[in-house]
Amino acid sequence: MAALSAIFFSLAVSAQNTGEKKPDKKPEEKQKVNDSNTKATPAPDATLIIPASPEITTGSTSNYQVQDAIALPPSARQGQETVTPPVVTGQEGTEEQKKLEEQRKAEEQKRLEEERQREEELKMLDEQQRLEAEQKRLEEMKKRLEEEQKRLEEEQKRLEEQRKRLEEMQKEDEQKRIEDQQKRLEQKQKEDEQKRLEQQQKAEEQKRLEEQKRIEEQQRKEEELKRQEELKAQKERERQEAAEARKAEQEARKAEQEARKAEREAEREARRQEEEARRQAEAEARLQVPAAEPDTTGLAILGLSSNLLMDALTAVNLGVEVPIGRNWSVRAEYATPWWGAADKSFALKAQNVNIGARYYLEPWKYRGSDVFTGWFASLTVGAGMYDVCLNSFGTKGRGLLGNIGLGYSFPINTWWRLDLAAGAGVMVSEYHDYQVNLDGSITDKEAAVTRVPDPTAFKVSFVYLFHVPGKK
Repeated sequence: MAALSAIFFSLAVSAQNTGEKKPDKKPEEKQKVNDSNTKATPAPDATLIIPASPEITTGSTSNYQVQDAIALPPSARQGQETVTPPVVTGQEGTEEQKKLEEQRKAEEQKRLEEERQREEELKMLDEQQRLEAEQKRLEEMKKRLEEEQKRLEEEQKRLEEQRKRLEEMQKEDEQKRIEDQQKRLEQKQKEDEQKRLEQQQKAEEQKRLEEQKRIEEQQRKEEELKRQEELKAQKERERQEAAEARKAEQEARKAEQEARKAEREAEREARRQEEEARRQAEAEARLQVPAAEPDTTGLAILGLSSNLLMDALTAVNLGVEVPIGRNWSVRAEYATPWWGAADKSFALKAQNVNIGARYYLEPWKYRGSDVFTGWFASLTVGAGMYDVCLNSFGTKGRGLLGNIGLGYSFPINTWWRLDLAAGAGVMVSEYHDYQVNLDGSITDKEAAVTRVPDPTAFKVSFVYLFHVPGKK
């Protein structure tokens, strides 16, 4: 009851404050508004039009008809208030037309302002009426509650009197009735307690299910983590097994290499023994054959050569050959033609280095005047760069080459040899073409890679031997 009293008091104060802000209305207008509120409540989007006078005039061509609490939308009212200005024709009426237009605009502005104020007043009036209706409804509710409370109090008193009379007249029956009522109350309490227990059991069951779900989720995560750990351990085992397999493979490869090394050692030992036996046989043969004339040329240490085919192309070249053992020799060749015109329209430039080895089929007996004679096989590799230009169009590049070949060396005398050699090989070259312009500048073209036959695979050379005194 205290809460309801506080609510009624606050609503009354709000209605009083709202009423103080609004202008006073005439008695007949209030009566009309109350009648309209009693009949029907307007729609939320409608506006109640309660004019302050029987007739409102705007301009000279627009009138409003007073009605009791009629709800009109703004579009309908705006349509009724449209004012059509008079039209003035002719050149002499221009100033008058402008004045009329200005007057019409002023009247229109004033009409809109009055309409806005009237709408605000109607809104305030509507709000006040709503608050008054709400206050009235709350007061009626309060009265009903007070009447209900009085009725309950009277009923309670009546029941008390009846109980006293019944206690005096039929104490035993009343006691039985009270016991039955207590039983019913106990039954109801039991039912309520049972419902409460059931709800509690449902809540506990829900909680248990959630806990079980959480435990299952945790177990799933633990299983996932365990599976990941197992996968990691399996990968680690596989890595260790692979490492052990690689280690075993390396050990097997190492054992195989050691076995091959032992086989090579055995082969070298067998060849050494064969060479020793051959030397012993040659020594015995020399003891049986009459001694040859002594060779006074000494020990051949190297031979210098020049390729006559490259000399014919004005390509300066030089070769050096050094004997090794009774059948082998190593060679090194260098060629460097470096010719060019001052205006860069002609050039023949190259630098080439080759190294290789030869194997002579007939072994040398003394490695003196008999070296570098007879048939031989050769293997050569090399590298170089070049720049060849003719009529201002040239090619510049660098490359690697290699070839194998056969040849024959003719002994001319103790110090001179004539080498004839031919081979098959290839040169892999990275090059680019260019053009020399009239002003001496060079225009390079796109680079490319080509493979051509080895240009150094053919030789016609004179070889001069150098000797030093020594044991043959």
